[in-house]
Amino acid sequence: MPVAPERLAGWLGPKWLVVGVALAADGLLMSYDLRLGIAASVLLGVIAAMWLYLALRYGSLSGAPSGRSALVAQVRVQESNRRSAAAITRGESGPQDRPNPTQRP
Repeated sequence: MPVAPERLAGWLGPKWLVVGVALAADGLLMSYDLRLGIAASVLLGVIAAMWLYLALRYGSLSGAPSGRSALVAQVRVQESNRRSAAAITRGESGPQDRPNPTQRP
């Protein structure tokens, strides 16, 4: 069953954690060797440009509705329908009320 993406520590998404680690690694490479750091920065820039293009063209930044969020909503509706149907079924198959024998004439 699909679930909504969770965030780390409430406000930090996994994407930003990866970006932070990549920038920290790039900073370490810059302090070790300037040419190696510049090469890593160019590589990170190319990756960021490709991600931005894909996000604008097809992804979340394009403004198109997300298929995943629609699927999550549909699954939640089905789950609530199943729970309500199970509750109704349990209510109908429970013990029946029997007439009180002291009230018979």
